[in-house]
Amino acid sequence: MRGACLGLALLALAVAFFVVRPASTPGPALRDFESYYAAGITWQYHGDPYGRQVWRTERTLPGVVATRDELLPFVGPPFGLPLWATFGNLPWQAATAVWDVVLAACVAVLAFGTLRLARGRIDALDAAASLAFVAGFGPLTSGIALGQVAVVSSAAIVLVPFLLGPRMVLAATAAALVAALQPNLAIVLAARIANRRSTIAFAFAATIAIGGSVVALGGLGGLANYANVLRAHAAAERFIAIQTSPAAVARALGASAHLAGAIGIALAIATIVIIAFQCVRGRYTPDARLALACAAGPLVFPFAHEHDFTIAFFPALLVARRARGALWVAAAFATLGIAVDWLGLAQRPTGILESAALTAAAALALAALARDPLRPYHAAPLLAALAVLAVGAVAARTPLPTWPDALGLAFHVPFDMPAPEVWHLEQLRSGIGALVPAWGALRAISLVSCAALWAIASVVLREQAPLPTV
Repeated sequence: MRGACLGLALLALAVAFFVVRPASTPGPALRDFESYYAAGITWQYHGDPYGRQVWRTERTLPGVVATRDELLPFVGPPFGLPLWATFGNLPWQAATAVWDVVLAACVAVLAFGTLRLARGRIDALDAAASLAFVAGFGPLTSGIALGQVAVVSSAAIVLVPFLLGPRMVLAATAAALVAALQPNLAIVLAARIANRRSTIAFAFAATIAIGGSVVALGGLGGLANYANVLRAHAAAERFIAIQTSPAAVARALGASAHLAGAIGIALAIATIVIIAFQCVRGRYTPDARLALACAAGPLVFPFAHEHDFTIAFFPALLVARRARGALWVAAAFATLGIAVDWLGLAQRPTGILESAALTAAAALALAALARDPLRPYHAAPLLAALAVLAVGAVAARTPLPTWPDALGLAFHVPFDMPAPEVWHLEQLRSGIGALVPAWGALRAISLVSCAALWAIASVVLREQAPLPTV
């Protein structure tokens, strides 16, 4: 039966990728990698990687419309600039090829590393089902398509527990630094602190990240300027449609800016307090605590796009392997609620059938990964694919524009305008800055699903017998 579920999952993936897949959107391959690459080149030639100068490189890349200003700003941590400069030394095609290899390795770490952390038997069918689940997990596939460093950060977070053994502190430090390339995700590693080795590794990583950032920006003044840039970008993106944070969702659903901000802060504080309580109670292994933090993370992050929900892949797969009966069904529905790019149903109505097929593939992959003998209830999550069709039909009535296509070919701004202001104006002009309740409701599904997965994981992972840690 598990083999049959895997076969059906692969069939659903084939339908999604080769039968109902919509036409590709215009633009360069690995769209977000474009900003990393351009920032590395700009920094290498002593320009400002956080300013408008990155556009000088971006406009030369294949697929970018150079006749209009479609700046994609860089906001990554400064200590990563030497890495991006290394990629900048390569021609664009070579750099993207290397980055594709990195992303493929990260997929392997996420798929197989999570299975290993779940403990228990792992066979070839498990491995294939995990890869099928990867293909159906929307935030992860979206991150891969965009070349997002969120995929790399999420993989590094899964890798860290394997590197916290004796004489591996430096390796764990390196993995934590890689995770910190997406700082809003790396904060969950605090939940994995369990002993002196993990404390030293994470302290080393934080010291290197801060010191490396100071060196990369030429002193403390440069670091202070970076902090100002981050604040400006956070303000520019705070309530736009592609921001999937509790505050942005509350604002779209009608809350005032002040109330939405207060809701976001209150929810973040409550989540952190509960996670801290779970960490100190001693009812969870260090790996389980990390999984809980990953599931709850999107409720805390002040800045989160669809691909940042890749961090939930680890707890989703871990719980799917450990849950039984009704808890497995509930966990599967929560997982699929995260796995679907709900906002994408409004942004790409032509892709609704593909999303439904991918959701069916993910549901079947979860059934193939279940440890219990398969029963009729393991088919229940397939209903999520029908939900995608229903929600998609409603979402298509309020289509969300796509950046940068909705800017038009004549969009230009003065070159002395700061990058955060340009980015904010781009979102407004393209229509992504509009406050549409339907778009807020779509994003709310992802956040509610994260809360549900966290709650279920809190039960499932606590009920397990203590496991050896590394």
